[in-house]
Amino acid sequence: MTKYLHILAALLLTLSPLSARSSAQETDPQQILQDSAAALAAVPGFSAKVTLSGEGSQMILSTLPSMTARLTMGTHPESGKALHMLGELRATEKAAPESFDIVYSQDKYIWADHAKSTINIRPPSVSARLRPTVFSYLLLAELIKDNPFQKELDTAESLELEPQQTIADALCNVVLITRAKPAKGARPTGAHTKERWFIGAQDNLPRRVEQITDAGMIKATLIMELSGLNIAPQSDADLDVFRPETYKVSDTTKRAPQSQAPNNKIKTPTLPDRDQPFTKPTQPQTPTNPPAPNYTFTDTTGTEISRNSQAGRITVLYFFGSWSIPSKQTTPLLSTLANDYISQPNPNTPVDTFAIALRESDPTTVTQAHRNNTYAHRLTINPLKTLPNLFQIRVYPTIIVIDDNNRIIYKEHLTPDRNAQALIDETKAAITKALAP
Repeated sequence: MTKYLHILAALLLTLSPLSARSSAQETDPQQILQDSAAALAAVPGFSAKVTLSGEGSQMILSTLPSMTARLTMGTHPESGKALHMLGELRATEKAAPESFDIVYSQDKYIWADHAKSTINIRPPSVSARLRPTVFSYLLLAELIKDNPFQKELDTAESLELEPQQTIADALCNVVLITRAKPAKGARPTGAHTKERWFIGAQDNLPRRVEQITDAGMIKATLIMELSGLNIAPQSDADLDVFRPETYKVSDTTKRAPQSQAPNNKIKTPTLPDRDQPFTKPTQPQTPTNPPAPNYTFTDTTGTEISRNSQAGRITVLYFFGSWSIPSKQTTPLLSTLANDYISQPNPNTPVDTFAIALRESDPTTVTQAHRNNTYAHRLTINPLKTLPNLFQIRVYPTIIVIDDNNRIIYKEHLTPDRNAQALIDETKAAITKALAP
């Protein structure tokens, strides 16, 4: 009987080259990196939470950065293959947190400068002192290269396969790359001496990278890790920084058009038909108090809110982001507004106030902040993308008031002439008008 079992096992191995190849991959670090490069080329895109942390000697530990962000990867029609990161960075242990919204691609860096109300677009050659600090910590830039890991494979002094580890619930193959020392007189290619990549054993996608610096007394490791990986095509909006209507764009990547030889031909202007009277084109008028779209979302208590469920009630929708500085100024004022209608409810027409947090990388932090501040408004985090699209939200924060007949009676956002308090005052005035008999 044992003899027949051995024969059957041999037949199964012969008929299953895929299994044999998988086994070979687990023992060949170069093959693991090559398979990961192929997986990155084939994947349509993904989103994930990303964190950056540091480990090192006591002397240097307090100088290492930390970060929490939302990352999306995909192909944008203008930027090509791109990484979009939205989150918060501490450059050192004691540094104040800096919010950032950036896009990294092979031919351009894009970031939002909220202090100057500007979207900056720069070539990769832009000086480090002229771009946000976070660009210096893009340890996952390898993901969007044409040939991921190829440079490492070409210049590595050695590759070593380490024991598998589980990262964010994914079993990973671990490859340690020791960088070759630069030739005498050559310019160093980077400060770190080793890289450790954690590659998912099932999908071949990276889950973590460690950049290790070992220069005598200076020993430090920067760690960037992905969690909650969701493989799916990403929309153009998910691969671009948020661009408020009031922001200007500063783009130094566009070349000036080349001068052309003058055209000496005289063009005869086209004249209107004299027999037809001239009429000035009319602009389509925006309807007053348009009906609200057929929206649906679920708040953090699990209650489903919809156009139908809010009929006969006044609904305030506050679209914001906890990462947005203007939103941080407006949110407490909105809570005061909501509390006014909770403490003194209208007997005939209730007023419901919903804060809708969008593009949040860490929903738990948003929920905790809502609870810690005892905000009176109800909360929704990262609803379906259709919700802000239905209401054509372009600027954060934006407030919409829908009356008890499901018509939009107010929609505004912050402007140079409308600060947070003015926005809340206008919102209250719209509610008061809707409640009038």
